[in-house]
Amino acid sequence: MKDDFVIYNETDFYIKPYQDDFNAIFQKIKTLLAITEPLELSLIIVDAQEQLELNQKYRHKDYVADVITFALEEENKIDLFELTGLRSLGDIFICYEKALAQAAEYNHSPRREFAFLFTHGMLHILGYDHQTPADEEKMFNLQRKVLNDLQINRIPIK
Repeated sequence: MKDDFVIYNETDFYIKPYQDDFNAIFQKIKTLLAITEPLELSLIIVDAQEQLELNQKYRHKDYVADVITFALEEENKIDLFELTGLRSLGDIFICYEKALAQAAEYNHSPRREFAFLFTHGMLHILGYDHQTPADEEKMFNLQRKVLNDLQINRIPIK
């Protein structure tokens, strides 16, 4: 069985230029983490209003987050792998307006920001976090490796 990685765009923002990066990151993370089973993952591009509503409803936070993840493996009582043959990871929501604003703020390309946010979200959904200095170092080193290996570098815009 093959992976089921789907990108949904719920906005008018033109996401096509970033799709190859998302697919490459998905495969790179699978390779680096030696994940052999087929994965199911959704990436949803949303606007600021939708992201705010998600953050308020599910995280009880009153701000627009750049990326929000909903991991199925954390709470799933049913073994979806048994049912579907796929390891169902969950959903990653990226706010395109926040991504564009952060790219400008950090003086790098939107491509790099979208790639970073997707990498960050996928690692979160796979159980990585940055709650402790040791966990942060592990997660951030892995993020850098993924992006560097794919040559999606933090090159300042002039």
